[in-house]
Amino acid sequence: MRCPPHNRRGAMLILVAAVLVILLVGAVFSIDVAYMHMVRAELRTATDAAARAGSEVLSRTQDTDLARATAANIALQNIVAGEGLVLEADDIEIGGVQRNANGRLDFLSNQAPFNAVRVNGRREDSSVNGSVRLFFARLFTPEPFQPVQSATAAASVMDVALVLDVSGSMSTRSGGVTRIQALKDSVNVFLDEIERSSPHVIVSLSTYSTTAQKLIPLTSNFASIRARVATFNANGLTAIGNGLLTGSNSLTQDANRRDFAAKVIIIMTDGQQNTGPSPATTVNTAVARGQTVHTITFSSGANQNLMRQVAQATVGGIHIHADDAADLAAAFEEIARTLSVTLID
Repeated sequence: MRCPPHNRRGAMLILVAAVLVILLVGAVFSIDVAYMHMVRAELRTATDAAARAGSEVLSRTQDTDLARATAANIALQNIVAGEGLVLEADDIEIGGVQRNANGRLDFLSNQAPFNAVRVNGRREDSSVNGSVRLFFARLFTPEPFQPVQSATAAASVMDVALVLDVSGSMSTRSGGVTRIQALKDSVNVFLDEIERSSPHVIVSLSTYSTTAQKLIPLTSNFASIRARVATFNANGLTAIGNGLLTGSNSLTQDANRRDFAAKVIIIMTDGQQNTGPSPATTVNTAVARGQTVHTITFSSGANQNLMRQVAQATVGGIHIHADDAADLAAAFEEIARTLSVTLID
């Protein structure tokens, strides 16, 4: 006896309906997931912009209330989930930064000198804006979407002592130009980068050969520095230690020094210490004063090991070696870039 054929049309309709439900659920969740990613990106943009603006004002005015107000105003101008981000007083922290043993900058809340702003952007139930309402996910779960994003910007509030080697060996030719000419060109590259990215950095100019001398005290008039560097001639011995001490004194004695600014010495040499105290000794004065020393060595005749030790004796000090004129310009440019406004996190 043969069984009548089964009617499969009804079974297929049930299967199609189930698949359509699954596809619909997947589609609506995809919309919410995409929206969540967009809100997170908006929140990051808002907090980054607020931190940068606050740190810029802080570096220029040292007015912590104005820095807070600026950060809050910029955040409010940035749309997050359809409305401007409102920052509360506790969402904006003022502090300083310190370079750790790994070379990274750490934010220290309420730490003077004040040169950094941290913004904590929140879209939580407890924040003024509240949590973010999703389109479909709330139909399946009562948990709200509560993104949080932090950003910290450190302003380039720095007094910089530029200490340059003009000893006799700087008359040697390197790659078609004399070392002294390569130095002149590199200083212009350095100042170009400072003017472009670090508007609140001021610079003093010192040189050394047999002795050391400060030529220009701390100033924002970089044209005067360029003009003086253009007159350099190479002669004499190499008193690196005295040059380092002269630069250090500039950061503590110049009339334009700023107590709230970080203090940085950049010292360049193409040779060997051969008169006066060693920089390995005079760097202790910079260390005691809380100054950072960056060192640049130029040519194969420079004492790289000594100058690396000098830089590493200070917190955050870096050493760069340059083999030729192009490397020297790149070294000065790289160090200049470390002085700019930086987003820490």
